[in-house]
Amino acid sequence: MNGVMGLIGPLSEHERTHLDRLGGIDRRIDGDDLRVVATDEPQGRLEEASGPDWRCVFYGHVFDIEDERETTPQDPPAIRLGHLIKTRGLEGLAKTDGRYIVLFIDKTTGKTLLSADPLGMMSIFVNRSGETLMFSNDVNALLDLPGISKEPDPAAIAEFLSCSRYNLPVSRSFYASLEKLPSNHALTYHKGQRRIERFWTPSLNRDEVLRDDDATIVETARQLMLDATRIRMPQDGPMAAALSGGFDSSSIVSMMRHLDGDRQRPFTTVSFNFGSDEADEDDLIDAVSSANDTEHHRVNVLDTPFLTEADEAILSNGGPLMESGVLLLWKKKARLAQLGHHTSLSGLGGDEIFMGRMNFLADELCQLKLGSVYKEIRAIFPYDRSTGKRTSLRKVFNAYIAGPLEPHWLKNLRHSVLGSRYPPNWIRRSMIEDGWLASSLPRPNPPFADTIYQQDVWEVFNLELIQAAVPYHSVAGNGTKVDTRFPLIDRKLVEYMFRVPRRLKISEGHVRYVQRETMRPFLPPAVLQDHLKKDFHPVLDVRLREEYADAIGPLMQAKSRLSDDFVDWGQLKTTFDAFMAGKSKPHALWVAYALERWLQLRT
Repeated sequence: MNGVMGLIGPLSEHERTHLDRLGGIDRRIDGDDLRVVATDEPQGRLEEASGPDWRCVFYGHVFDIEDERETTPQDPPAIRLGHLIKTRGLEGLAKTDGRYIVLFIDKTTGKTLLSADPLGMMSIFVNRSGETLMFSNDVNALLDLPGISKEPDPAAIAEFLSCSRYNLPVSRSFYASLEKLPSNHALTYHKGQRRIERFWTPSLNRDEVLRDDDATIVETARQLMLDATRIRMPQDGPMAAALSGGFDSSSIVSMMRHLDGDRQRPFTTVSFNFGSDEADEDDLIDAVSSANDTEHHRVNVLDTPFLTEADEAILSNGGPLMESGVLLLWKKKARLAQLGHHTSLSGLGGDEIFMGRMNFLADELCQLKLGSVYKEIRAIFPYDRSTGKRTSLRKVFNAYIAGPLEPHWLKNLRHSVLGSRYPPNWIRRSMIEDGWLASSLPRPNPPFADTIYQQDVWEVFNLELIQAAVPYHSVAGNGTKVDTRFPLIDRKLVEYMFRVPRRLKISEGHVRYVQRETMRPFLPPAVLQDHLKKDFHPVLDVRLREEYADAIGPLMQAKSRLSDDFVDWGQLKTTFDAFMAGKSKPHALWVAYALERWLQLRT
């Protein structure tokens, strides 16, 4: 087991015996109707606290509690959160920052509250039914419990294979007996009845956009970024961080060294290395490392077969992985662990928080701001200065104006969204016929913003970052025993940046104005200058063609596969041939392969 597992309610003798026999357990909390076990790992320790009419169990780290009244930062997290929930409920919980799971029992009413931190930095899986509530951050720990079915969930598999921004299995595991608590949601449990509700979201109201002057916004954002980094850094001893040479990771590394006042702490940074000038940002990495006195290590991700960790990562995830990029995270975290580091900081989230989205053009057109629309399009046409690539006026119009304004019924008529067919033709039609997959396009879930721009920013932030990228970091972290922290996904910073005017994020082809100005005192000049961001995917794809030929090629030729009920491998052959010829992306091949490997590993 990696992390924490708990059972609330009537416990069978089999369940008690199972928990008693678990190996590697460092802490236990026992009671008549409560048993929680945990391993002491970098992500935190198990703690318990009680008041006259409440009981609180905590696992993880609390970085900050806003407007704390009843306790002090020196009190243990279980006491702080216990008082907070008792006095202010979910409203209070929404004003915390951390990476934790909290279980709160109201002794007066008998109600139990189960939640992660507001942004869901730690995943929670629970059993779908039964009088006893079972939870863990490790899906495999629950699967080991007596009576938990290991049957796959066809609906989750359908969502996985047909993944789009709106069709992520955020509330499912890959097992019919277990569900996942979505990030920014809490579960209330009472006498066998369960209710799940959202308790946090940033402001999506246009009336709450900041009206401060630009200098004030920049200074406030700078202080929030520094505070977010400070509270996530280890208090003493060596430091570690990812450093890709990009703006976000360079900002984190530079702030960490700035906050280390005497610059004496050993500082290790790591990056991927693809052995190609087309993919590696060596000059920028060296500039940031040198300026901040870090000992930098390049992880040569292609020295061994790229798929080496695939099986271990799939098993750790308790199901197939949506992105092969998780293997990159795994390799990097494994290197950190090898170097003796079990806590690291990352710049994940910078794009989603600071860059903005071009869909604001649709809002401008709806308001008949034709001059503004013309000026904005001219800034990115005929060349996009952020990529250096030639742009198409038709594609710009379709992607940022026509697409966002297209009604849902028309998307359904075309069976296409975000440039992709839905559902993909290589998914078995029986998935629709059996009711596991809807034939119509999935709609976004609430909350809904006042503008097309803000809605798009929220959906990317919530679905692509919080519900997808962050959990995959946890998968790799659990497998390598490395706790990665994300200062740029600090709750207060996120809430503030959602209120920053759009023009300070993206305007006339320029992006990251606020972030660039906040970091100007800390970053080397080479990073502050405009430069084209390199793309490692073409280099990686060359390697993947070799490995997919060996790993997926035989599946194409096989008479039968365990995934045949879900995947039409005959249809997928066209994609395979196109990818091997350098004419297609490998995503469909990866998800089909990951599903097949998971089904094989289960047996």
